[in-house]
Amino acid sequence: MLIAFEGLPGAGKTTQSRLLADHLTRQQVPVNYLPDNLTRTEDTLGSTLLGLFASGDPFSRHGSVVTDTMLATAIRTNTVATHIAPALAAGQTAIEDRGVHTIQSYSLATLLQKHVGHPADGTTWLRTVSAWSGPAADVAVWLRLPADEAIARAVRREGQAYTAEQHAFLRHAHDAYGHLAADDPHLVTVDALGLAPQQVHQAVLRALADHVPVPTSTEHRSLLQ
Repeated sequence: MLIAFEGLPGAGKTTQSRLLADHLTRQQVPVNYLPDNLTRTEDTLGSTLLGLFASGDPFSRHGSVVTDTMLATAIRTNTVATHIAPALAAGQTAIEDRGVHTIQSYSLATLLQKHVGHPADGTTWLRTVSAWSGPAADVAVWLRLPADEAIARAVRREGQAYTAEQHAFLRHAHDAYGHLAADDPHLVTVDALGLAPQQVHQAVLRALADHVPVPTSTEHRSLLQ
């Protein structure tokens, strides 16, 4: 199966995807962990697409929701072809650090920020486009943090302050995730505010247990019951 972790910078996607990979490995489940921007150094086409996608601002990109959405979709299409599809074909559980919902949330954030309209209209278009990138996750976990808290964590990690424009955009991205989660049963919400990484990990296991078969040790099984 394919499991994705979604959320703002600083929400803990990398930490939680690795904790889940470690947990499944201990249960003797074959796992293929797919870090964010996996193809940057491993694949010529992926590196080229990421080069086209990059701009001075990691969020506004080209300033065009159509261009940014198409490029993000192309990057994931390449990742699916080179890594995700082979992992699934080999019977592995693939864990994706950012997936289809990242494409949708960031593009919807641009629409919410720059265009007048109902979010549902943008969501319909985005889901149609992102479907070109291959299969969505069997379950995607949105690590929900208030935008300002997530940004504060990202700043501490990166050692670089975010601009006021980036703060505004990420608040829209947070709202976009909420719109997506409201009517997508494959996107489940785990509230991470005030929790240590291991506490979030336990919440992730509980959330996954409601949607996909996740092998558990005796200790974890008791926590899930």
